This record gives sequence, C-alpha cells and structure tokens, in this order.
Amino acid sequence: MAEIFKNILVFDASSSNIFFGGECGSKTVFMAENFEKSKLSRFLPEEFEKTVGNLDFTELPRVIIGNGPGAFTGIKTGTAFFLAYIYSIGIKTVETVSSFSFISALFEPCANDVRIVLIPFNKGEYFAAVLDKNNKILRGDIFIKPPYDTIGAFFEGFQSKKADIVAPIECGSEIIPELEKIFAVSEVRFTGFSFDSGRFDALFDTKKVDITAEPYIVNHVIMPANLNSNGNFYVEVELQEAKMGQDNFSREEILEKLKQLKEEHSKLNERSGELSSKTVFTPQDEAELNIVRKQKLRAKDMIAYFENLLKNKD
Repeated sequence: MAEIFKNILVFDASSSNIFFGGECGSKTVFMAENFEKSKLSRFLPEEFEKTVGNLDFTELPRVIIGNGPGAFTGIKTGTAFFLAYIYSIGIKTVETVSSFSFISALFEPCANDVRIVLIPFNKGEYFAAVLDKNNKILRGDIFIKPPYDTIGAFFEGFQSKKADIVAPIECGSEIIPELEKIFAVSEVRFTGFSFDSGRFDALFDTKKVDITAEPYIVNHVIMPANLNSNGNFYVEVELQEAKMGQDNFSREEILEKLKQLKEEHSKLNERSGELSSKTVFTPQDEAELNIVRKQKLRAKDMIAYFENLLKNKD
C-alpha cells in the first residue's frame, strides 16, 4: 500500500504552549512545551533541537503551521523561528491552517456532535470555534469577552448539541460554565495532546504559501486585528517610503516623525481602551477594535524603526 505522505512537520504557537510534531519515515517526534513570551526566543531553539534530534527532514516534507488567532507575540516569535529553521533545511513552501483546527487535531477525534476549541487571549477574553468530528470549522473566529450574558447569539443553531471543549492550555474557569448552559458538554480537556500525522494530513482549509515570495508573518498569521491581504501595508509601503536608510533623514526629521507616531499610538491606545471597556460589544465594535489593534502594531513597529535610526544618528 502506498504511503499517503513521506514526511510531515507541524507547528503552532498560538498560546503559551508551543506545539511541534513531526514524522520522518518510521520515526515520530512531538513537543508540547510551555514558554513565557519573554523567554520564547531564548529557549525555543534549544528545546526544538532536543526534540528534532538526528531526524533527517531534508526530503521535502509537508509542513503545516497554525496561523492563529491567539497570542500574537507568541505566534510572531515562534513562527519566525520555525520558518527560519525549515528554510535552513531547504523548505520554501508551507501550509497554513487555523489554530482552531490545529489544536483540535492534537486530541483524539471528537465523539460528540461538535467540539468547541477555546484559545485564550487577554484576561477573560477568548477566541472560540465550533468544529465537526473531522476538525472542520463550522463556526469560527468568535471573539468572546466579559460579560458573557449574550454569548448565546454566537452559537445560534448549536444549542443543546453534545460537545466537548478543548484548549491548548488550562483556562476558561469563567467562560466554561456559560458554555455549559448552551451545549451539553461531556468533557473539558487541557491535556492529552498527541501527534498523529493522519489527523493532520486530513485537515481542511489549508493554504499553501511560498515563504520566499511574500512576507509570511504579516500576511498569514492571524492576530487579534485579523490581518487581511492588505496587512503588509506598513512593511511594504511605509518602511519603503522611509527608504530603510538612516542617511535619508536628519535628526530633526526623525524626532518629528517619532513625535507624530507616539501621538498616534497614544490616541489609538485610548480608543482601544474605550472599545474594550464597553459593556455591550457589537460586531461593529469588534471590527473597529480589530482595525485599531492593527494600527497600534503598525505604529509600534514604526516607532521602533525610527528610534533605531535616532540611535544610529547619536
């Protein structure tokens, strides 16, 4: 019987638990390791190397990366490292998939009507999705924040369905009781992860990406702001307009640009706080909050860029 695949690598960093799995011939590796965001870039390479060991992935494997949503700093740091690793062994094409599907595939197949996947964001806030038994998303990209008294509207049509709840880390003490009022929840799991290449080989809605042809992190990682196909505007436009060179700006011009950016970031931060503190959170509010968060990250990156230029001027 012909093999469905030869080699496969999978990676997800949407929460503080970093997941890496791989199969090479008859050998299988798997890592589920919890990292503090501030220490991720220091310790992930070492732990990853221990997990990979002497496995030879030089034959082009299928590579699947969870692209969020989730903790954007962790996704950005972890995925950047992983992309660098696979590029170093000659891999230039990857497949992206929602982290909801990725996380569900780390557990045994769902035995209920549906599976709810929770990915924690800020305190009391969650991304959620409803999946079928084949890890296909039936309803995804649900953003839940306190108070939870209106969350039933997100799950219209699924009331009283038999369900299990899974998450990449222990969480949900405040939200799970509310979900139990909507679904007939039989089990809640934060542990018991395992790597089964067959479950990943069968994932739906994967998208192939040539990581040498476009900015992967910007275009394909889903952060709280839900970056769309125009998400690279500040990398490809604004930084190019800045010409990426310290000799193109005087010290006074850099200081003026920093002043403008910091004022912009402060206003965006204030608006983000106003939206986040609303007791009634409409879909329009969520859409605006996504845009504001994206703009804050753009401003933050530009501030860092011009501060570096200033340092080189001094």
